[in-house]
Amino acid sequence: MKEINYNNISSSPCRIIILILLLEYLMFIFSGVSFSFLSYNKFFNIGVDPLYWIFYVAGIPQIITSYHLVGILADVMIVVFLGLLANNCNRHAIAWICFSLLLLFYLTLTGYHGHRNYQSGFFLVLFPLLFKKDSNRHFAFSFIRYYLLFFYFSAGLLKIMSESFLHTNHFNTQLLTQFTPYFLEGNAGIRTSINLFLIKHTGFSYFLFLCSVAVELFTAIGFFTRKFDKWLGVILLFFHLFNWVIMDIAPIGQLAFISLLLFNVFPDKADNRV
Repeated sequence: MKEINYNNISSSPCRIIILILLLEYLMFIFSGVSFSFLSYNKFFNIGVDPLYWIFYVAGIPQIITSYHLVGILADVMIVVFLGLLANNCNRHAIAWICFSLLLLFYLTLTGYHGHRNYQSGFFLVLFPLLFKKDSNRHFAFSFIRYYLLFFYFSAGLLKIMSESFLHTNHFNTQLLTQFTPYFLEGNAGIRTSINLFLIKHTGFSYFLFLCSVAVELFTAIGFFTRKFDKWLGVILLFFHLFNWVIMDIAPIGQLAFISLLLFNVFPDKADNRV
């Protein structure tokens, strides 16, 4: 088999993905949920995940959130180092810095909020760049690709196993719960109008719910072939776009991760696709 040269990882597809990741973190900053906005809250809910224990026992998130200037410095470092990584994706040390800072941000943010967000892709997308050896990068890329596919497929499978897809009012209940704060605030925006329309038209909202389950289950095709990766990427992006509009669940933090399906990060591997 032809030896794969991953030095091409510094090509435009990788740079585009890192730039998308950079834009996502800027969105975190502008949305007021970055390191610099998590200051002075001493209460964290780290749950039962041992990964959280390591960082919180060491006191790293607590130190960052105790000093506003430290939070600002962490934000600046993430933006600067992501910019440097976008310029050259082969910078191994910078990739480690970016991955570590973004992992720490994920653990701090979810511990701060007391629940686990699904947007873990903004640090996982950097995982292949942590390795110098070509074969290890290839394995890491394959690993996170399968993880991404399993993430969405398992979500659809869970809805089948829980039989929630059999209840026509399941999605309506979620819509009502999700938008309760909007109703209490008297929000009369277009998003609230769409929400009220879907709540009143149970049949149509149930159809959309079934479509979302079908999209999640469809990702299983990626377990057998990479030929449809770009289509899967496009479908998942539209899935999140509609979910953002309908459920007000922003996909920020997952866009760069999904973009791995859209772009051929490792050009020399393309000829060996199944």
